[in-house]
Amino acid sequence: MVHDPPLRERVGGTFTRLGRPDLGAVDRVCAALERSASDLDIVAAQAGADTSREAFDAAESLHFRRAGLDEELATRLLCFDEYPESRPIYPDAVPVLERLAAAGCRIVVLSDIHFDIRPLLSAQGAGHYIDDYVLFFEHGVQKPDPEIFEVALRRSASDRSRTLMVGDRWTHDGAATDMGLTTLLFPPLTSFGPRGLDLVNALVLGAPDGPLDTESSILL
Repeated sequence: MVHDPPLRERVGGTFTRLGRPDLGAVDRVCAALERSASDLDIVAAQAGADTSREAFDAAESLHFRRAGLDEELATRLLCFDEYPESRPIYPDAVPVLERLAAAGCRIVVLSDIHFDIRPLLSAQGAGHYIDDYVLFFEHGVQKPDPEIFEVALRRSASDRSRTLMVGDRWTHDGAATDMGLTTLLFPPLTSFGPRGLDLVNALVLGAPDGPLDTESSILL
């Protein structure tokens, strides 16, 4: 539902905000971050990075230090996701949410996020279509741990056979299939644009004889 910028977009955008439009530096920083991503300490820290704001800050700061980022760049990059312009909603998201909500579906945001995304979604016109939020940092658990899906199911008060999980990472969102949830996985986007979310409406509203219908819960 919300754009997750690739590394180069994140680093380049941060350099721009700092008034440091140096494409060569952007390339060097991206290369350094990619090289250090396999560092075992960083991998271990990232494994639980979304369970709290403190865990996220610690994991990212460790990565930035190992990659040799200067303090100004590291500090601003750490906050990149919190700028609304950094995480725009996909152009087709609000129309899809509007139709699902009008049909009576319960919509729950299940997000691997380290800060409160509610204001960001509300500011972009999606907030009043969302019934509930299950944000990892508020529950101390993250995908693919089955517990986070159990939390979402309890909060949505929906039978798992009538719940649709929508995601874009098989390593994380794909775990919903083990919980008995119908799961729709989208491929990663190379650039911001329509996400193809009309497929969600087709699955839920266009198949009256299927397990998903207007009383289903949608986890996004």
